Amino acid sequence: MLAGSVLITGCSRGLGLEMVRQLVTSDDPPKVVIALCRSPENAFKLQTLAKDHKMVKILKFDVMDYKRLPEIVEEVRAEVGKGGLNLLINNAAVMEMSSQEPGIPLEQLEPQEVNRIMETNATAPLMLVKAMLPLLRTAAGAGGAMGVDRAAVINVSSILGSLGSYLDKPNLYCYRASKAALNMVTKALAVGYGGEGLLFAAINPGWVKTDMGTSLAPTTPEQCITKVFRVLSTLGKEHNGCLVSTEGEIESW
Repeated sequence: MLAGSVLITGCSRGLGLEMVRQLVTSDDPPKVVIALCRSPENAFKLQTLAKDHKMVKILKFDVMDYKRLPEIVEEVRAEVGKGGLNLLINNAAVMEMSSQEPGIPLEQLEPQEVNRIMETNATAPLMLVKAMLPLLRTAAGAGGAMGVDRAAVINVSSILGSLGSYLDKPNLYCYRASKAALNMVTKALAVGYGGEGLLFAAINPGWVKTDMGTSLAPTTPEQCITKVFRVLSTLGKEHNGCLVSTEGEIESW
């Protein structure tokens, strides 16, 4: 079992949906998988998973709806019980798009788009961690080695947010900056709360065939998430505050 209780954002499609699918169809699934998405009524594949697998709980939530966070915490608390929340995966993200292609030329970039992407990809995950911290602390209090089966936050990042491994991908100013910010948030949380047994790490899923990654990407969501979960199961104290690849390698910030 990867973790007893798992909370994932952005589950209506793409990597989030595939995470839910692989978790609930595994040989040893979590006791509860809480899937957050903005429009559950339109998430037909997710609804089917919830119908076929009773451990899936779908909660309607826009990650930037901060006023609803107290309600979400109580709904999650009711699902995870006295054991707390073992694993939070901040997966929801957006990217600037022009004519369905990634990227917007600087000359066309507006501040509203910058703010939207930065808030969705960096501010919102931090606020969700803040809200869920009591439930994560409860899970960590059970003791044991640091890992995703105890109490962990995994932020889905990107190598495009790395300053040390800069990949030339033009016109993605906002997305790059937001993932660099998320990386720093991950590091700061790891330093601040690692002493309590909470693990914070970022995962670089690579280039994947999703709406953001486009059909040109070399990897399918199924292939990607299979690798991601394999890596997550190996994470420990030495990975706290790190950016990790799907091959388990620690990458440069």
